[in-house]
Amino acid sequence: MPQKFKDLTEREILALGIQLEEEDSRIYGDFADGLRESYPATAKVFEDMQAEESRHRQMLIDMFRQRF
Repeated sequence: MPQKFKDLTEREILALGIQLEEEDSRIYGDFADGLRESYPATAKVFEDMQAEESRHRQMLIDMFRQRF
């Protein structure tokens, strides 16, 4: 049975956040790749979003390392 979010520990929540940021970054990268040839300006928006998600992920990784 899946655990409820409210029952997760701080460590589990940070790990989940890291995983979700990685997934979001990958998805934005895939969109950018698919749009780059025909819609370079739109692809750039997704590239910027991917970079932002990567920064968020690194912040969560740093926080995880500090706490655990």
